Amino acid sequence: MYRIQILLAILFSFSAMAQESTKDVTILHWNDFHARNQPYKVSKKDTASGELVYYYVGGVGSMSGYLKKYRTPNSLVLNAGDDFQGTPISNFTRGKSQIELMNMYNVDAFVLGNHEFDYGQYALDSALKLAKFDVISSNVMWRTNNKLMESPYTIKTVNGVKFGIIGITLPELFETSIPVNVSELAMLNLDSIITEGISELKKENCDVIVILSHSGLETDKELADKFYKDVDVIVGGHSHTTLFKPVKVNGVAIVQAGSYGRNLGKLDLKIDTEKDTVVSFYGTLIETVLDSAVFDKEAASKVENMIAQYLPELNQVIGKLESDWKAGYGDESNLGQFEADAFRQKTGTDIGFVNGGGLRKSLLKGDILVGDIWEINPFGNDVQIFTVSGKTLRQMIKNNIKIRREKQKAGEGAEILHTSGLNYSYDSRIVDAGNEDFLLSFNLGRSEISDDASYTIATNNYVTGQFKKFFGEVEGTMDFKNTGWIDRDLIIEVINETKNINSVLEKRIVDVGK
Repeated sequence: MYRIQILLAILFSFSAMAQESTKDVTILHWNDFHARNQPYKVSKKDTASGELVYYYVGGVGSMSGYLKKYRTPNSLVLNAGDDFQGTPISNFTRGKSQIELMNMYNVDAFVLGNHEFDYGQYALDSALKLAKFDVISSNVMWRTNNKLMESPYTIKTVNGVKFGIIGITLPELFETSIPVNVSELAMLNLDSIITEGISELKKENCDVIVILSHSGLETDKELADKFYKDVDVIVGGHSHTTLFKPVKVNGVAIVQAGSYGRNLGKLDLKIDTEKDTVVSFYGTLIETVLDSAVFDKEAASKVENMIAQYLPELNQVIGKLESDWKAGYGDESNLGQFEADAFRQKTGTDIGFVNGGGLRKSLLKGDILVGDIWEINPFGNDVQIFTVSGKTLRQMIKNNIKIRREKQKAGEGAEILHTSGLNYSYDSRIVDAGNEDFLLSFNLGRSEISDDASYTIATNNYVTGQFKKFFGEVEGTMDFKNTGWIDRDLIIEVINETKNINSVLEKRIVDVGK
């Protein structure tokens, strides 16, 4: 009996020690908010009737309210970047509105996303001076003085657990930005800076290492595969991926909460501080449905005060949409075709191109407001024109098809160029076989493009600034000329002139190999 009592005492002692070294911490996270500061309407199918049900989600009032509801002393709050760019207030204030709003959240760490650079590197530097939270990025450096733009990592202690958080900005920053906006910056090698960051955080005796990553899900998976021995959690952004439960790669929990503040991510961790390991985790997404019991009226009021002076202009009705506009990143869309048509018609060119990634919002049928066009075209890109021969145009499109095809095969997003005037068809099976004869038809209207003729093209300065990204290497030099139009101003004028718009999707780009 005495031996049993001793054994039970020892077991109880070990159990107590284990409980003492195991800590619970919750990471609350979101990403790619894109200045969606006000609630917006979404829809989903009712499971019983099969009909669409419309309701409101998101906005600063909801995000702040849900944060307050779920935040405890054992919570770590992380924002994985791209809070800037998407609604007029962000443009008007050059991002400062978003910093002021994030100050209310008491964010523990925020990593720079690529769209934080949309107003230029110096405007970003100025806006970040207002931040009352930790801004991190380990791989963006000023070329002028060889110093990092922000701190590479931060350390936070929550419920007795020491977290080391490394910030990663999109490695392809230069490929996703207008060159002048990032002209004084350099990007550091990702593997090297993560290795260095891990080493420094270990010296600081961190129990858990988190990568706060604005790099997209595929890159996050690669990082987990490389650094799983040291990294415990990756909180991601950029790819707008809605992960209802964490992706697990070599034991590393990867989470991402979609975009536009529709969801707040919640990752519950059990951590053994003696072994510096995450024992278990459970992640979920909380939809930020508009709920008066949760809504933070004070936070929403701050937004209303910010935008009040701009509302008379933004709420002007400029036309009526008779069918829903659908934005399309990788596939043709009626919205993309409408804008490409507007570019071509307003500039008097032969062809119009609009990149799918530049259209940031779909729009339900009904009144079209000035503010809607600001949200669809938030970047304020210049409309430019240039002239090429038919031979060069053919090479541009063939290169674009091959570039997109490589991305499709790699499972990556393949951004489409919506076209106007130009129609073409190709066979992706021939592309995959490495044969150059994959372009089957290549027409301006109903006429075949002639190699010897000249053709004028209208597009935006993001496409021209990232010419090789879209069109690869082509012969000759391009002379890009500004038209004096900003894309959204051109679109607003076309809507004002047209009034009633019924956009019907056409097949202008056909892959017969599908």
